[in-house]
Amino acid sequence: MRCSSASGCVHSLNQEASQQRTPCNHVCPLESRAVPHNRSHLPSVTSPPAAPAPSSATGVDGGALQPQAAQNARSRQEPLWSLLLVIAGLSSVSWGGLSLIAQLERHYVERKQLFNRLDYLNLVALAWLIPGPVGCNVAVQVGAALRGWRGAWMAGLGSVLPFAIVMTVMAMFYRTPTVASLASQSLVTHFSVVLASLIGMTWIKQVRTLVRGPIDWATAIVASVTLLFLHSPAVYVALLGAAFILGWFTSPASEQQTKSAFVLCRTDSLLLILLAVLLGLYALPLPLPSSSAMLWLWPRLVGAGLTLFGGGFSALPVFKTLFVPPVLDISDSEFTFVFALSPVSPGPLLNVVPFFGYLVGHIPGALLATFSVFVPSATLVVIAQRNLKTLESHPRFKSAMRVLRVATTAFLVSAVAKIAWQVPMEPIYAVTAAFALTCFCRTKVPVYAVYATVALTYMLVLWQTA
Repeated sequence: MRCSSASGCVHSLNQEASQQRTPCNHVCPLESRAVPHNRSHLPSVTSPPAAPAPSSATGVDGGALQPQAAQNARSRQEPLWSLLLVIAGLSSVSWGGLSLIAQLERHYVERKQLFNRLDYLNLVALAWLIPGPVGCNVAVQVGAALRGWRGAWMAGLGSVLPFAIVMTVMAMFYRTPTVASLASQSLVTHFSVVLASLIGMTWIKQVRTLVRGPIDWATAIVASVTLLFLHSPAVYVALLGAAFILGWFTSPASEQQTKSAFVLCRTDSLLLILLAVLLGLYALPLPLPSSSAMLWLWPRLVGAGLTLFGGGFSALPVFKTLFVPPVLDISDSEFTFVFALSPVSPGPLLNVVPFFGYLVGHIPGALLATFSVFVPSATLVVIAQRNLKTLESHPRFKSAMRVLRVATTAFLVSAVAKIAWQVPMEPIYAVTAAFALTCFCRTKVPVYAVYATVALTYMLVLWQTA
């Protein structure tokens, strides 16, 4: 009996133990939250430990910080003076706006990872919608995204400062006897032929990229024919305005798609009104006396800069309405030669602006000219970036800007025609044109190397015939 009771006790104890080891089907909510938290600290045998979530502030695709947190993280990583020095260094080794865009992408997207690639491409796309140099527009947006309006000013200054210094120094020695003896009229003509070849190749590339449908072709042809015969500022502004209106009303978007609220703050509205007034000042044929021509040059230059949607070469016919006689005393050959020097200096093709400014007003003129062209476009970039969401969601606006860019190809046709009209019909210039076109079409020879080759060949032939 005793053994039996003992075995019964052991049996009952075993049953209790087995009941304690049996897992309960009911899971406590607190336990269900606590178990994964506790297990996350244990190493996994079947899978590697999870990587930390990427952050938009580090520029890796996939993660997302809150916008304010991302901006704070970027601000801590990029001081204002560092932003100025870095962009100035990149601009000093960039020949052309596209080169600066590539340099900025390599530094801020690939190296420092402050942007992901998609965000950076959005900045580039917005820069193409704004008049002025595209590379500088992208730099201003990078600065604005990293440090707000202070960063935009620092980035804009850094992108402009290197080529402004180089071109101002070149302008200081331009009219010295030594440079005048080297820059003979024949050599200037050869440089003009190279410049016309470069502009012509740029026109071909832009037409292949921009001109698609019948409306685009009609716009490009009508605009080109118009600018071949009419060369006044009023025609330029009216042509661009008509192209914008045409693109707006020929957009296939429905009325429901275009209903979006577009509200500007008071400061942005006042700035846009001021820029519109300056654009009108450039367009109107005001009878300016010779004594006040210099005084009105700078505000009219602001308006001229607001028409430059087609890249730096489109500025040739636009600036010609301001700097050559009867307005100022820069001759046609000098004007073309300065544009031919543009690829020699780093920076965008609008680096000729401080050069012209120095010729008409020395150091103050160079500063005022640079300020007049580059600051308004930077202002438009900042305003557009603040309203980027609305602009991206407005199909009529995108259609209008597309047709507007098609119309700007006519400025390149006008520039080539103006240069070709001044070149003598001699076989030697045809050889120079064939050489330049071959270099630009078939090879990747830098522009400054083509200019250097033409100059050395000219001096060698001149030395042999002497």
